[in-house]
Amino acid sequence: MARPKISVIITVFNIERYIGECLDSVLNQSLKDIEVICIDDASTDHSPDILNQYAERDSRVRVIAQAQSIGPSTARNIGYREAKGEYVYQIDGDDWIVDGALERMYTCAAENQLDFLTFSASAFADTEEIRRKVYNSLNLYIRIGTYQGVMKGMELFAECIRNGDFLGNLCCIFLNKDFFDSDNMYLADGLYASADNNFQFYVNAQRVMCIPDALYMRRFRENSIVTSPKTLIKFESMLTQYIHEILIWHKYSFEDAIERALETYFAVNWKGILKAYDAVGDKDVPLKLLPKHKLAKFVYEHCFKKSGTYWTKLTDEMIHTIHSYKNVIIYGAKDIAQEVKALLERNEIYNYIFAVSDNKNETDIAGRKIYNIDELKDKREDSIVLIAVSKRNQAAVKEKLGTLGFKTALVVE
Repeated sequence: MARPKISVIITVFNIERYIGECLDSVLNQSLKDIEVICIDDASTDHSPDILNQYAERDSRVRVIAQAQSIGPSTARNIGYREAKGEYVYQIDGDDWIVDGALERMYTCAAENQLDFLTFSASAFADTEEIRRKVYNSLNLYIRIGTYQGVMKGMELFAECIRNGDFLGNLCCIFLNKDFFDSDNMYLADGLYASADNNFQFYVNAQRVMCIPDALYMRRFRENSIVTSPKTLIKFESMLTQYIHEILIWHKYSFEDAIERALETYFAVNWKGILKAYDAVGDKDVPLKLLPKHKLAKFVYEHCFKKSGTYWTKLTDEMIHTIHSYKNVIIYGAKDIAQEVKALLERNEIYNYIFAVSDNKNETDIAGRKIYNIDELKDKREDSIVLIAVSKRNQAAVKEKLGTLGFKTALVVE
């Protein structure tokens, strides 16, 4: 069987209002030698019925239905694995492409032997309310820079960063399938946001072009990933993708100008992740994605949740117990003590003081006096002591507290 020129991958989830327009824009293209792979991510509306109707009418359409939702990135990876075309192109099922788009993409990529071609998109909003909500993003997909001829991927990346230009998500990337397969450039699985980043393509590509044509129509609508409220799984997806890209960067060494562009890229994205976390409404729901990505989970716990290296057993019962005491004494003045301080403040406990056995070297922490524990004997009846020292010193501290008559102490561990 002859290899099709293009594999078009369309991801679908509950978009019965839009999927027909998307499919029509693809199937009516002037370039006919294509396969269309539709991955339905367990839609609960009539999207599967519409997909099957198109598949019955046009043999180029193939539907892969998921029994349970797997998320956009995993759905796209299925499309990559199934694709047989010379080139592969991803479309979101609620968007569409302009007439002649596939012909333009294929001709440019094939004639210039490109690893990938990138181009612009026109964005529009379904309603005036959505338009106001996403106003600052409507021009995001139109590049303002001019990029001449064939370049290496990271050369184009650096120029886009310097120009403050859009790098292009997957819907603005026309990808050589053999190039993709050469390094198995699959997306991180399980992502529900940041599921269309293409950083690894830029890193690996030796021949790319960026043309000014707006070939893609990007829809902003109600209840999409972009316009719906930020959730913890979206934040988890963003952080996982960020760590995934950092690890890719770590494997390479580039010239100074490109390294500076990379530093800018990651600094800007980090600010976006911080902003996204702040916008998450319910931060206490169970993690779904991060347990599968241990480095991203570590960053989450120590940069966002700030659970601390030492205190691993801070339970609601312990917090309730600490709240019940008139005085809270943090025994220690080093890193462990400062983590305990931060944990207490996050739980709105501010009636703490610091104490050690010998306070000759340190006199205060963040403006709070460090007492000698002997000075606090008169507080022993209505105080709880949190022992915030290393394991090897804990026994000596317990003995000291017992000698002074402190009745209640908890060890940070």
